[in-house]
Amino acid sequence: MEAQGNAWSRFFSHLKFLKIRREFWIFLTFVIISVAFWFLQVFKDQTNLNIEYGIELKDVPGSTIVTSSLPSSITVTIQGRGYSLLDYFLKHRNSTIYIDYADIPKVSGVLTIDNYVWKKAFAKEFGKGVSLISVNPSTIEVYTSSGAHKQVPVTFKGNIKTASQYLLCNISLDPQYIDIYAPVDRFDTVSAIMTEELSLTDLKDTTVVRVALNPSKGIKCVPDSVTATICVDLFTTKTVKVPIYCENIPEDRILRTFPLMAEVTFNVSATMYPNVTADDFVVTVDYTSIQPNDKKCKLKISGYPDGISNIKLNPEYLDYIIETDDN
Repeated sequence: MEAQGNAWSRFFSHLKFLKIRREFWIFLTFVIISVAFWFLQVFKDQTNLNIEYGIELKDVPGSTIVTSSLPSSITVTIQGRGYSLLDYFLKHRNSTIYIDYADIPKVSGVLTIDNYVWKKAFAKEFGKGVSLISVNPSTIEVYTSSGAHKQVPVTFKGNIKTASQYLLCNISLDPQYIDIYAPVDRFDTVSAIMTEELSLTDLKDTTVVRVALNPSKGIKCVPDSVTATICVDLFTTKTVKVPIYCENIPEDRILRTFPLMAEVTFNVSATMYPNVTADDFVVTVDYTSIQPNDKKCKLKISGYPDGISNIKLNPEYLDYIIETDDN
């Protein structure tokens, strides 16, 4: 009897499992049907889709040079039914849109890609049921040159700091001059091109870096970067005695200072140390700056060589007398 009871128990458990399993499959079937209806509704309705495009100009005349950069990509918003957009997205998600040079309005070397140009370019791109809603950026200005160019100097822009006991000796650029191309109305306004700002700190040795140029909009530089050589050297202190000269003194006056020479102390690199002498400095007194009641006159350094720093005069003020030249 006990064996017969266990058999019936197993039978009813099996029926219960089949019932649960049957309910599960019925539920899953309704879920699948619901999702299918949802997808059909989505694909049926009009909706928007954003796609990124690369952008390039085509059929640019050989005599025309594009002097400004195009955006790396644009975002295009399109509209259509779901199935049309899905098909379009799968075929064009990595596309590049080519803008025909002849289709772009041109004024004084500036090409304006606007809504009219976008519509014309994408008209060939879209399939049936897909339309253009917007493009971001909506307007792009492209600068061109007819090929005229000139050479201009390159100037360095940056913040260079050396380590303690080191001195910045020189910054040289190679090349020092570059060619520029620009629209006619901008050509004559450019006299020099500046580098991108370069910041370096704690330099202890000569450093060579490639620095990009930073032209204004619509200017094309060839090359578009230069090599900056930043010379750094250990510095030492040097002192030289320099004679004092008088500036702006009338012909019938003689100004005598006491002493006749001043000491100039400065920091100089170890390499330049033997080459910098007193002859490289000019120390002066400006006669017109002396007031009648002044007991002392002030010295100033009117000339000094490149590549030195922390220049100091000793003394800065000194005694003087003004005599009349009877001759």
